[in-house]
Amino acid sequence: MLSIYFHRPLLTLLALGFVSGVPFLLTLSTLSFWLAEQHVSTSIIGLFMLASFPYSIKFLWSPILETISIPFLTNKFGQRKSWGLLAQTGAILSILALAFSEPGKNLFLSGLWAFLISFFSATQDIITDSYRIDLLENKFSGAGAAMESIGFRLGMLTSGAGTLYLADAFNWSVAYCLTALTGLIGMITLLSIKEPSSSKSESTSDKKSTSRLFYNFYSTYSNSWRHLIQKPYFLYLIAFIFCFKMADTVLNSMSVPFLVELGFTKIECANISKFFGITMMVSGGLIGGLLIHQLGMNQTVVMCATLQALSCLMFMIQAQVGHVISVLVITIGVESFCSGLSSTAFIAYLSKFCRVPFSASHFTLLYSLGSLSRVIISAGSGWFADTYGWMLLFSIACVFSIFLLYFLVKIREINRFVTVN
Repeated sequence: MLSIYFHRPLLTLLALGFVSGVPFLLTLSTLSFWLAEQHVSTSIIGLFMLASFPYSIKFLWSPILETISIPFLTNKFGQRKSWGLLAQTGAILSILALAFSEPGKNLFLSGLWAFLISFFSATQDIITDSYRIDLLENKFSGAGAAMESIGFRLGMLTSGAGTLYLADAFNWSVAYCLTALTGLIGMITLLSIKEPSSSKSESTSDKKSTSRLFYNFYSTYSNSWRHLIQKPYFLYLIAFIFCFKMADTVLNSMSVPFLVELGFTKIECANISKFFGITMMVSGGLIGGLLIHQLGMNQTVVMCATLQALSCLMFMIQAQVGHVISVLVITIGVESFCSGLSSTAFIAYLSKFCRVPFSASHFTLLYSLGSLSRVIISAGSGWFADTYGWMLLFSIACVFSIFLLYFLVKIREINRFVTVN
């Protein structure tokens, strides 16, 4: 069963997923820890999650990456490689800028750099997803989602536990600078792989007029949206995405302020919440790919809903017992394993609704809706925890995990009806 993961394109997705995962926590939980140490309020930390908004709207510029070329770079490297290299360069420079922005003193400037990190990282995500969809056969869809997710989690491990270790040994600025260097892995990976044959671009030497170029862009843009939005299950799919992301978002975005409030130190968080936690995420991702292959998509998603509810219950127990390391190990273990499993299932499930020739745009739109849900939930979670307490926040997240089963059933029923008719 494990041999399915030793397919060469899957190893490429592992590396590309890694470079997408590194910037993610640098603008979320790792930055939240930095802000918490600077005595920034939980409400402000929650609002800082808005810096990750580009992940939610990346579908707005995804057609650009497929239709408009970059002078010199596209002719030399190809359409997707050129955009990937540009995005990776921008991410590295933005991380370096955030390293010296002093977040405790310059909240606005730090937020701006965090926003740019998210923008360039979201652009890199589009490139990675397009490679995954175009390069893999259907039988590798679950394994491909798992490898991309595992790479993403390894990147999170680097920018989570790794950056916390570096910050403890040196300082936050040095930690962010050293973490930025991991972006070179992405550039090397992009240079070493072939451009997919399905990748098309408007060459800079093309004699087509500018108006024709923008017309082609508009056609690709509008047609890809209309093809997906007109599906009868689309609204149920949006509701499913929101409910699916509720528990995962609350537990991921608010775990650091929650643990800091309970008195856990940087090293304790790095050892348990980051290192052990992301190791469990990787395990969950691997098992998620195997479960999809053996049990099917729907049964795996149902299992994810059950585990998400259990994760919320563990955080409620942690809130009651307080600063107890042994309980934290169980709490983080359950939540992280579920997060890895759910991420693989989520990516693979959304890929089911992507259709050629708009597969990359479809996936970007659906995944962006999930990111938008994460931003909205994250931004309000800090205020909700300050106002009503952690127990009620985790309880609501638990209830939403159960709701998603209803929308899963509705989507399945509509799909069957459309197929029969």
